[in-house]
Amino acid sequence: MENELPENDLLGKRAVVIGGSIAGMLAARVLSDFFAEVLIIEKDQMNDHILTRTGVPQGSHGHALLKSGEEILNDLFPGIVEELIKAGSVKSDFASELAWNHHGRWKVKYHAGMSIIQQSRPFLEWRILLRLKQIPNISFMYESKAKKLLVDDNQVEVKGIVIQKGGEMNEEILADLVIDAAGAGSQTSTWLKQLGYQTPAKTEVKVDLFYASRIYRSLSSKKKDWGSLLVYPNPPLQNRGGGIFPIENQRWMVTLLGYGVESPPNSGNEFLAYAKCLEKPEVYNAIKDGQPETDITIYRFPALRRFHFEKLSHFPNRLIVMGDAFCRMDPVFGQGMSISALEAVALKNELQKAVHINGLTQISLVTHRRFSKIIDVPWLIALTEDFRFSHTIGKKPFGLPFLMWYVKKVILACETNEAIYGKLINVLQLKAHPFTLFSPAALINVLFQPRK
Repeated sequence: MENELPENDLLGKRAVVIGGSIAGMLAARVLSDFFAEVLIIEKDQMNDHILTRTGVPQGSHGHALLKSGEEILNDLFPGIVEELIKAGSVKSDFASELAWNHHGRWKVKYHAGMSIIQQSRPFLEWRILLRLKQIPNISFMYESKAKKLLVDDNQVEVKGIVIQKGGEMNEEILADLVIDAAGAGSQTSTWLKQLGYQTPAKTEVKVDLFYASRIYRSLSSKKKDWGSLLVYPNPPLQNRGGGIFPIENQRWMVTLLGYGVESPPNSGNEFLAYAKCLEKPEVYNAIKDGQPETDITIYRFPALRRFHFEKLSHFPNRLIVMGDAFCRMDPVFGQGMSISALEAVALKNELQKAVHINGLTQISLVTHRRFSKIIDVPWLIALTEDFRFSHTIGKKPFGLPFLMWYVKKVILACETNEAIYGKLINVLQLKAHPFTLFSPAALINVLFQPRK
């Protein structure tokens, strides 16, 4: 694969990406069109097969690739969606094949015409990695950790990073642009403080969420009227939920979750007992006589966290933070990977402008502002639901009581109204703005919904 730009139009000799996460790999794909060399710094070992990486503790749990993220992925790597399906990803119609209980109601099933692909996180990462390795100007440096930033004498711009590879001495790597895609383990705030820069303000909302997951070879019965199953908690009365989703190799990812639950299920009996306590029995009935393939893995997510890099007046240019290092969302909503894809597109757009206008002069500021706008909507979606749990702690968005009231009306309308459910699907898939749920027609359907 060749660069889209002639060599004399490239923005620099080298770009460095900290972290081989999905956000990091998508960033590297974008950067490969604008820099002669792209180097990914990854702390994990190089692998030659599908596995759950040590640096991705949430990798063993259910992950959703929203339609917006899928479309961007296919644009960045043409044909990869078909490759994924041929390799084992499961394609399904979102509205007709998903049985979804939300606020105590089952959503209406109908053919919405929006298909999604489902697979495990390690499987998806591996297929992206295979495509990335076909790009000649992208390389990896494994078992390496970024230790600090290198800045110019005036402390205006980043000029590279210092890494430590294995137990060896530190090594300086020069770069024209540095992307921090190191996820929750990002050290950018610490590095900024060490260099005398202002650290970003942080908005944090504590939700005390856990995931308990295991993969099943088979379920209790092959006779079921759904392809995927999701029983969302019904707060404030019920704070437990669970889901079952098909993944590659004809297996099933079963994930149980809880907000403010002290003891996640660790054993097989506890796993079944927890599933039996959900508001609806479908998850338990599907797994009670199923055949597990893996042990139970626990993942704790204490809080949503958003760093406001876009508001910093003094920030070293040529450093861009993205993915979970910029904002960690509630994983129940499955937005993380798709937000990273949207950020990759925003990065590409800003780099294209840089080629034709004034280079990388303000690339950090303008890109962080774009990222912040991308995050605003999914952040609001998550908080509107998360603050229904009585133990949630944090800054509440303006107008939250009204939003919670109206969104619940929308959710209840989805029990019978295909048009409203279709609009909600597009919002949740990050393909439409929530304003679409407030159109005159939507207001009438939501506020004057017929009783079932």
